[in-house]
Amino acid sequence: MTLAGTELPAGAAVLVAYGSANRDQERYERAADFDITRPGNRQHVAFGHGPHGCPGSQLAREQLRLTLELFIRRMPDLRLDRDLPPPRMRPTLIHRSPQALHATW
Repeated sequence: MTLAGTELPAGAAVLVAYGSANRDQERYERAADFDITRPGNRQHVAFGHGPHGCPGSQLAREQLRLTLELFIRRMPDLRLDRDLPPPRMRPTLIHRSPQALHATW
């Protein structure tokens, strides 16, 4: 497949760079400038709102809240294990998560 003039072999990983949202030089004059008066701002994709918002984001937040409450209630002494190295984050551009999280209680 060819994407924007670049040949991609079968199985190639493609990263969507969210940081480039609303900076399309073909759509916006001075696209890199912050301009809250720019026409068409109601169609922005920043912060996952509008047509590009994640419909499951509120469910994910609620699941996390309930999970943390359950952990705290069932294991009130749950702590990071200070005898082991601090958590290292996964090398990713999109989601931040630890590779391992060592705990003790």
